[in-house]
Amino acid sequence: MSLLLAGYQFKGPEPLADFKGTDIENGIYGIFFLKNPEKQKANYGVLYIANVDEINSDKSFPFSHKKYQEWAEAAKSESNLYIGFCPTPGLVPEKRQLIIKHLIYRYNPACNK
Repeated sequence: MSLLLAGYQFKGPEPLADFKGTDIENGIYGIFFLKNPEKQKANYGVLYIANVDEINSDKSFPFSHKKYQEWAEAAKSESNLYIGFCPTPGLVPEKRQLIIKHLIYRYNPACNK
């Protein structure tokens, strides 16, 4: 499964509780939540968008992330948090940062403020 945000494909999303690490060195990650967890059809909201460098430099991610509590509160439950990845191999960091800024502008994630 994947999630399309402004034409960028995010692999997953998968439950954040199951996160064991990523092998993606160049990319973007998103933290998502199910808008209506009781329904069968997945309708994800966007909570946070950032560079995977945040994950790769933090061995105790996600629990040690400065926004973790904010994510859980916004999603109304830690079990309603999901993570997805958009690999961007070959892109220079400046271009990746522009994509992140565009996604933040377009989706206005509550936890990127």
